[in-house]
Amino acid sequence: MLQSIKKWFFSKEFKSDARPKGHQTSGLNSMQSVAILFDGTDETERKIVHKFKKSINPDGKKDIKSLAFINNQLPLDNIDYAAYNLKNIKWYGLPFGEKVEEFVHLKFDILIVIVSKMLPHYEYIIAHSDVKFVIGPSIFNAEKYFDLTVEISENESSDIVIKKIMKAIDKVALKK
Repeated sequence: MLQSIKKWFFSKEFKSDARPKGHQTSGLNSMQSVAILFDGTDETERKIVHKFKKSINPDGKKDIKSLAFINNQLPLDNIDYAAYNLKNIKWYGLPFGEKVEEFVHLKFDILIVIVSKMLPHYEYIIAHSDVKFVIGPSIFNAEKYFDLTVEISENESSDIVIKKIMKAIDKVALKK
């Protein structure tokens, strides 16, 4: 019963401002702004994503933003990166807060999703983000939101997922 009520509340708020299925896409060559959504609960994962951000923006000319989900309820006051945690998720699964809202409303060329499982708060952020192209692993509901998916096996490291994503992007980008 409670699960049904949670789903109803989540669905009610989820539908407003969701990214339309037939959104406009553009070539990846013109990619100047990149958003990265990832599970940053583990410090090693945060380091992997930080290294990845540096590798795709060596000259510092691209606008790269990331949002990490930290699976705990500790205060996020002393961290120096954009993140949200369990305190920023309503009881029925909807994320909220300044960092989530800021991330969702920024206009990006591409959203790279680095998660191993589609959770309701990820789904909400992906569906409501103002992006032209979404890529990530082939997880539950990926076909609904992603323009391009990469196959992953269970418990694959973020390093491998990132390599697969970059390989897929390289394949679909136009060669000059």
